[in-house]
Amino acid sequence: MRRRLIIASTAGALALGGGLAVAVPALADGEAPAAREDRIRDALAGLVEDGSITGAQADEVAATLAASGPVGGHGGRPGLAAAAAALDLTEEELRAALAAEGTSLADVAEQQGVAVGTLVDALVAAHEERLAEAVEEGRLTQEEADERLAGLEERVAERVADEERGPGGRGGGRGD
Repeated sequence: MRRRLIIASTAGALALGGGLAVAVPALADGEAPAAREDRIRDALAGLVEDGSITGAQADEVAATLAASGPVGGHGGRPGLAAAAAALDLTEEELRAALAAEGTSLADVAEQQGVAVGTLVDALVAAHEERLAEAVEEGRLTQEEADERLAGLEERVAERVADEERGPGGRGGGRGD
């Protein structure tokens, strides 16, 4: 329980301090856990220096996150992979298509001759699969997964139409 509290507190401090964006990329796919742990610890150093967290908390968070493996389970952007597959593009091709200012996933779907509904369905299915895996692995309860599933299709449809968002969240794979 104490370990979860420390991790949750540190994650909160990271989010408030803006350090979360630094810590998450530290979990690169294919990187050895020891190397991930060092990178995470380096990312947390500023929070230790300013007194937001202790060195022991940083060590514990770094060890826990490094042991958990890459974020997202599928290279960190399973939504991007699902969107690219639905659009018959590679992830790189989709990133390039979304790089043009004002281009939404719906725009790319139209350019590819894919119905927006097909794209939304693919993204919803990918999200449902990730939630099911999280429940199976014990990272979420079924109740938590059900809460996240509520209104999922509407949120995904909005994201697909939004020029500023993409399959992976803010920026949608534009190298954010």
